[in-house]
Amino acid sequence: MKSEYENRDTLGTQLLKTQKDHQKSSPIEAYELAHEGGKSYMRELIDCIEKHRTLINEYYIQVLCKKEIYAPERITKFIFIARRSKPLMEDDMDLWYVNNKKNELKLLWSLPHWSDFDLFLNNQNDYDPNLIKWIKIYKSLKKDENY
Repeated sequence: MKSEYENRDTLGTQLLKTQKDHQKSSPIEAYELAHEGGKSYMRELIDCIEKHRTLINEYYIQVLCKKEIYAPERITKFIFIARRSKPLMEDDMDLWYVNNKKNELKLLWSLPHWSDFDLFLNNQNDYDPNLIKWIKIYKSLKKDENY
């Protein structure tokens, strides 16, 4: 099926073709996808920093996670937004602090989707203590109706 906006296949058609191609070859392992996704994430983060290096000294990079609903494997896309103000804590979002003068990059939080919170909290020993701390902070903030 062709897209009504451009002369190309729709996302669904592209995914079906990709699945057929992968069925012919060896299966892709989950760790391979995660590894490649991590490399792509870091490249895009560095590109965002380089793009704003001369424009702003201190800022935040908000990374929104978007899942492709048509993909059976739930392909994830990341949207990188540089901003001067610190946003409120939200699920499915990472927040980085950047200080170009000090050449500093710090992850302030990285939250999964809210539907996964209980899984992480019920298995705290299996996950990074920072992740558990961020989830607890988020849940306590959400209890406060003024947040």
